[in-house]
Amino acid sequence: MLAVTLCGITVSAQQAEPFDNAMALFRKRHFAEAAKAFASIAENHPKTLDAQLYLAKTFINTGRFAEAEAVLRRYTAAAPASHDGFYLFAYTLFRQGRAKESLRIYQSAANLKAPTPDDLKIIGLNHALLDDYDRSADYLERSHAADPASTETLYFLGRARYMQNRFAEALRAFQEVLGRDPRHVKAQNNLGQVFEARNDVNEAIAAYRRAVELDLNSSKPSELPLLNLGSLLIEKNEVEEALALLTRAAMVNPASAKVRFQLGKTYLRLGRLADAEREFLQATKLDPKDIGAHYQLGRLYHRLGKKGLARQTLATSEQLRSSRR
Repeated sequence: MLAVTLCGITVSAQQAEPFDNAMALFRKRHFAEAAKAFASIAENHPKTLDAQLYLAKTFINTGRFAEAEAVLRRYTAAAPASHDGFYLFAYTLFRQGRAKESLRIYQSAANLKAPTPDDLKIIGLNHALLDDYDRSADYLERSHAADPASTETLYFLGRARYMQNRFAEALRAFQEVLGRDPRHVKAQNNLGQVFEARNDVNEAIAAYRRAVELDLNSSKPSELPLLNLGSLLIEKNEVEEALALLTRAAMVNPASAKVRFQLGKTYLRLGRLADAEREFLQATKLDPKDIGAHYQLGRLYHRLGKKGLARQTLATSEQLRSSRR
């Protein structure tokens, strides 16, 4: 009987044919069909480890990260020398927001093979999820040095520098991103944040306006440029324009507590107290740990004569503040 070897396991040609067909589907990016084919092979021929690895890859390509994780746990247990398996395993954990676990698996992967620039980027983003921006910037810097052509890595490096309050470096990073891609909405919005952090208000407003303009025709619009511009205009007492921007932001992302909070502040400036109450209350529901939203709502309740609600809400605000301290 003719035999072939897959991932160190010798199988018959009859077994190899379904794998070749599944690989053809995978290469054509027909991931749903490929997943079914690889799953069938993995079930019927569990020692054919390549099928498990590519099943995980199809899940990753379709955003099914928990399912990919389950497959990769089995795969890496059966193939402890597979650096590919461990790096993919770590990536699935990152995509699920489980940064500590992801970093632990990345260490196992790095013991088998040095990380690629893309791996270094994800390690850096894991540290960012843990609010460790010094380590995040270090790994992103290493990734950028190894692959300076990666605009995405440069953008994330700019984000890390911004979070470190190293605004000059963040500014250079975002300007370089925009030099490569003038329609990069996130970089344009972050440029505005850097200017705002440096108290360059006019430059920040101009940057945010440009980000709003760029985002108009986006297939996946973001509320952030609208939110940032609207919030800044509130501080400049340009309340009517702020209201229009924040109303649009709420349409883009109705579940944003930050948008609801800023809308509440805007309505408060306009004397529309019932509208302000509605928005502050919604902000506290969307983010129960938002100290500012509870505080503003409590003060508004007091102003409206709702003394009991005022005491309760202000007490919640103080409890949250004490807990944070």
